[in-house]
Order: sequence, then structure tokens, then C-alpha cells
Amino acid sequence: MPKPDPAKAAIAAAEAIRKINHASLDGTLTAPEISSTVQGLVAMVDRQPQALEQLAAQLRLRQDRGQVRMDDGSQPGEAVRAVVAYLDDARGDLEALSVSLHNAASPLFSMGHTETKGTAA
Repeated sequence: MPKPDPAKAAIAAAEAIRKINHASLDGTLTAPEISSTVQGLVAMVDRQPQALEQLAAQLRLRQDRGQVRMDDGSQPGEAVRAVVAYLDDARGDLEALSVSLHNAASPLFSMGHTETKGTAA
């Protein structure tokens, strides 16, 4: 079995978001479809902090082993510390995004769809 490629997975996730953007342009999504989409986005956001933490840990490990170099010949320590700090900031930003998405998802979970006004789904 081939080793998973996280870069390809991240690119595929970005493409999936592009598809969501495209699919939601025409105004035809029902409340249940919106709910399911938001639930998927909640899962995606809630899984990202672990990915960012693991990427930061991998970068620190490579730095500790002397396996990171800068194209301009400078020492990578400061750049690695900056990347790790920014990834940590992003994790905090994702926590706030997660709260907002969970708050949006909660009432959506109870919404149905009617074809015409006054007709229950």
C-alpha cells in the first residue's frame, strides 16, 4: 500500500471547497442540503488542528535533525520558529471557526424543506 501523500490530500480538500463554492452559486440548495454541507465543513475544520499540530511537529523534528535548509543560505531556525508560531495561531483561529460553525449547524440540523410555502417536507 503506498504511503499517503498529505500534500495531495490538502490539494484535494481545496478542490472540494471549490466544488462547494460552485455548487452553492445557483440558489437551489435546500435547508437539509445546507445542513449536510455545513456538517461536512464542521468535520473538516475540527480535523485541521491535529493536522497543523502534526505538521509543526514534523518541521521541528526535521529542524532538530538538521534536515531543513533555506534557499538563501541563511539558518532556518528563525523561519522554522515563525512557521510553527503561525501554525499555532491558525489552530486558534480554527477553534473560533469551529465554534461558529457548530453554532450554525445546530439549528440547521432541525430544518426541513418545503416545495411551496405552507407545505411540510
